[in-house]
Amino acid sequence: MTPSSSESAPTPPQIFAIANQKGGVGKTTTAINLATALAAVGEKVLLIDLDPQGNASTGLGIARNERSPGSYEFLLGLNPLDASVRPTQIPGLDVMPAAGHLAGAEIELIDLDRREHRLAEALAAPGNDARRRWTIVLIDCPPSLGLVPLNASVAVDAGLVPLQAEFLALEGIGALGNTIDRVKKRLNPRLHIFGVVLTMVDRRMTLSQQVVADVRAHY
Repeated sequence: MTPSSSESAPTPPQIFAIANQKGGVGKTTTAINLATALAAVGEKVLLIDLDPQGNASTGLGIARNERSPGSYEFLLGLNPLDASVRPTQIPGLDVMPAAGHLAGAEIELIDLDRREHRLAEALAAPGNDARRRWTIVLIDCPPSLGLVPLNASVAVDAGLVPLQAEFLALEGIGALGNTIDRVKKRLNPRLHIFGVVLTMVDRRMTLSQQVVADVRAHY
């Protein structure tokens, strides 16, 4: 069925969470490479590092003594966007780095008003307006279900799910899908899984081939 001329096309997602509740599946590697590739083809990209380990910040060349203020201060409203973002050596790619004390945000957010919406509201605040300043925003999430990744889920349009081609992969993505459904119903009706990124695929192994086939069939 062809849409009538009065119907507008759906707005494409602009802010993405790169997320999986399971660790070690290639989230940060996916975030860095995707951000770099998008910048290379002319997009203006912001990568927000929301993992206290700060591996995305390391991968983009941000020294540990240069990571504050960063995502911790921005999430808690201690610093504006401009003070929390650094340019990288890649033209068109900026990063909001993460320092180790971001781990403490899980506790500090508990007593704050609208604690699940802090990141979304900060990105949209007057003077910040991330959607106008960057064409794509990627959020590298930690492998957990706490308030920090929940803030990412509320702030984004969609999720990209890196999925390792291993035995328990589908079980893990099923749990993530349930979490996304709950967040969509209660906090962010835009949220959906935009795509699954298969990682660490060894096509010589029958198991990897089966996981790839199962994921493609299921999604």
